[in-house]
Amino acid sequence: MELYIDYDNGLGEQSLSSLLPFFEPLSFTPESPGIERETTNIPRINGVVLPQHPRDVKYTERKISVEIYLNSVIAENFYQYRRELYAVLVKPFPYYISTDLLPNLRFRVTCDGNFSIPKEKEKNHVSFTVEFNNFTGLAESKFTSLTKQNFHGEYWSPGMNIQMHDNLEYVFKNRKRFQVYNTGDAFINPMQHDYNVTLRASGKNVTIINHTNGERLKIEQELKKSQPVTFIKQYTVINNKPVKTSGRLPGLDIGSNDFEMQNTDDFEITFDTRFYYA
Repeated sequence: MELYIDYDNGLGEQSLSSLLPFFEPLSFTPESPGIERETTNIPRINGVVLPQHPRDVKYTERKISVEIYLNSVIAENFYQYRRELYAVLVKPFPYYISTDLLPNLRFRVTCDGNFSIPKEKEKNHVSFTVEFNNFTGLAESKFTSLTKQNFHGEYWSPGMNIQMHDNLEYVFKNRKRFQVYNTGDAFINPMQHDYNVTLRASGKNVTIINHTNGERLKIEQELKKSQPVTFIKQYTVINNKPVKTSGRLPGLDIGSNDFEMQNTDDFEITFDTRFYYA
């Protein structure tokens, strides 16, 4: 197997074997996804009641254990190679790891150390385990919705809920009603996820509604098609300036989402999002 590291610095993925040739990953073991949910007790009702909608359930952080083999060949190299691995993995910032065993998925992690690589007397080789913290609780697709979802390329893999047809649309022009499909296992939250929506529209009080989850956003000013509207978490932005709105950009439930555009007949809207997996 191979372990890939992406520091999210624009340089892309690098394999551990290319960075440190004397280290060989042996296994990649994420814990099962963990869920934190609310429950309540009601008199004369057996068990507990689950008051939350599934989209409000929270995934908790989880550990990913990676077993690695070091063969320094000669004793003099062991200590230097060990220090180099510490420098590669233990960072003050989060980054992504992935493996060819789970192609096209990546995990946002931190690694705070707390592992050791012992040298046993005359031996110049050892196996050890590094624990990463997948603090988002989920894996994410390496590619976004604007990459066609099929198995003909190298962008999507079995187990990623790819549909039988590959004509799913994420760009819509002058269509009042349309469907946006969330291929992942989790609700896509504009406040948290890599969910990029761009709107070009003409009209006043333009409104975006997701009838599937009831979320909506009304832009309370007149829009010109020449001015792209973008969304940064809870903010709606034109020319780098927030504009007045009510509501917030609708997120995406798992599966099909029924959208409607109101108060505009001339628009184009693009949904460029990653998908998230348990």
